[in-house]
Amino acid sequence: MEVIKMLGHTGVVLKMNTEEHKIFMNETWFSFDPKLTVSPSLVGQSVQYSLSGKNKVGHLEPIVQPMKELKGKIQSLNLSIPRISLHTGGKLLHFYIPYKNFNTIKYRYKPGDFLHFTYNPMEFRLNGSTYFALTSIMTDSKKKVENPQVVKRELQRTLKTLVESPYYAFLDLEFSMSGPEYRGMKFQPEIIQFGLIVADDRGNLVEKFSAYVQPTLFPRLTEKAQEFLKITPLAVAHGMSYCQFYEYIKEVIARYNPIFLVWGVSDGFILENSYQINQVSPLFEPDRLIDLQRIHRQYYQIGQDIGLYNAMRSYEMFNGAQIHDALVDALVLRNIFYKFKSILLNQEHYPFKENYLMMMGNRAPR
Repeated sequence: MEVIKMLGHTGVVLKMNTEEHKIFMNETWFSFDPKLTVSPSLVGQSVQYSLSGKNKVGHLEPIVQPMKELKGKIQSLNLSIPRISLHTGGKLLHFYIPYKNFNTIKYRYKPGDFLHFTYNPMEFRLNGSTYFALTSIMTDSKKKVENPQVVKRELQRTLKTLVESPYYAFLDLEFSMSGPEYRGMKFQPEIIQFGLIVADDRGNLVEKFSAYVQPTLFPRLTEKAQEFLKITPLAVAHGMSYCQFYEYIKEVIARYNPIFLVWGVSDGFILENSYQINQVSPLFEPDRLIDLQRIHRQYYQIGQDIGLYNAMRSYEMFNGAQIHDALVDALVLRNIFYKFKSILLNQEHYPFKENYLMMMGNRAPR
């Protein structure tokens, strides 16, 4: 009983400074007695510990437990936290990246890549969100570290394509969310609303359309999705079928052959997943769908995901509240693109990064 009382705290070790005898867990830096056996191998591991004073660890022992294995497509990557996020089982999970794995993630992976890794199954809280600690990466021996010059050349080719295309299609998707209604089932998010804006090279609007889409596998809209997206089950039930959505996009491609632009990797992920769910061929080649958020991250050299509305604010074009509506978001995406295109054509130095970092630095702590 004395041992249980002594080791009354548990946590996941995220950082360590062996020279200063400090350890970071449970969102707190603790000091520890130099006599304790504390090694860098504990980073990412679960531990039990006791306190001998304020923020001072008096005793610490690792918790022996098997790590879990996961393979999936990186949904988002935020190097400032640092974390990766993946969709799995219908949920978006966040994984903290320990220092020993940081450079591998930074230089070898980007959103949209598949990652095979192990993680500690003990959950912990960090900055208001739930995380798991990544513990090891099964590195693909064929995957080489990206050469910065190659990345730069690819970016220049994409920018040239963006500037020279005669038509652009700005696509935004809203998709279903898991909830207690589907507990015990392998839930997959599906498209339930889309907004599409087609414009020419000068920004003139040539087509605008939005509709709800009936999910194929999980037709019942969860309360979580209703509350977050402000969408009613009746609206989705009277929406078009996935087949009608698919044929409409095919018609747009046939009429304009546009470059499709989305914001963030999730819309591309949901779209690709919809092909498999509905057993249809991909609508277009990968180079015809461009993630404008990724282009902004590369062009302005920002090491984290940029929210759509934060991008608008960084361009000093918007100061209101976000509305979760596919057509509204497609219009926002259109405005961001033509501002960006103007900057490219005029070779203008715009303080997007400075505005963004200042805005994020002034955010109230969560």
